[in-house]
Amino acid sequence: MQLKIASLNLRHDKPDPGNNSWIVRRQAVAALVSEHAPDIMGTQEGKPNQLLDLHRLLPDYQSVGRDRSGNSLGEHCAIFYRSGLLQPLATGDFWLSDTPEVVGSISPDWANRHPRMVTWVQFAVKGWATTMTVFNTHLDYESAKARELGAKLISDRLSKLNLSASFLFLTGDFNTAPGTLPRDTLTGKLSNGVEMLDALAGLELAQQMSYHEFSGQAFAPVDTIYYDSRVHLCNAQVDRRRWAEILPSDHFPVIAEFTAKELNFST
Repeated sequence: MQLKIASLNLRHDKPDPGNNSWIVRRQAVAALVSEHAPDIMGTQEGKPNQLLDLHRLLPDYQSVGRDRSGNSLGEHCAIFYRSGLLQPLATGDFWLSDTPEVVGSISPDWANRHPRMVTWVQFAVKGWATTMTVFNTHLDYESAKARELGAKLISDRLSKLNLSASFLFLTGDFNTAPGTLPRDTLTGKLSNGVEMLDALAGLELAQQMSYHEFSGQAFAPVDTIYYDSRVHLCNAQVDRRRWAEILPSDHFPVIAEFTAKELNFST
């Protein structure tokens, strides 16, 4: 089976000027998604109106995930998926805090001003017995402690999964570079035996740069896709193109292609 996964920080809808405004950029986002046709796309920062726009522009996709504040008005870590191939079996959200099941929770000693969260989903794959489990997150941009503790919480949650019949992926904006503690926490072998690898790790650091502040010149390698070593990575890239001369976001998307074979497991 071939599988394509993307990660994209959408840049929340705010009064950005000119071509940086969402009402202009939404067509560019739809164009890049249509071009790459990912089976799964982890997004960050999407507000409800942005997600609705993407659903209208991308009828082959559905999404899962609630907003970080719990009032249906805030930013989401929504996971989009091709509904003709994938069907959610289970989905949920948790917050990056000392009380992860409390919606919108923040732990003061983590020093983040905004709630941070994870959306996850387990997919049935058409024609397959093996499932796909996908986590998507957006770590804090200000607090190093929040990033470190958030990554540890995510790693702990991943380690508790029974993945004998499921492949695992983690998409996100991690707001920190490779080689830092949060990024290192999310790579390597989990206690359940699954090894997680960084899809961009084989590229030179300059090629991993994804954040550009609408300059078109990326300078921070903060976005990536972590993948289960039981699948084969064919290629990965940060796509720095404009679409109809429009930058789709202040982040460039990460795109990775994989091949996978059915897992051998007892039913």
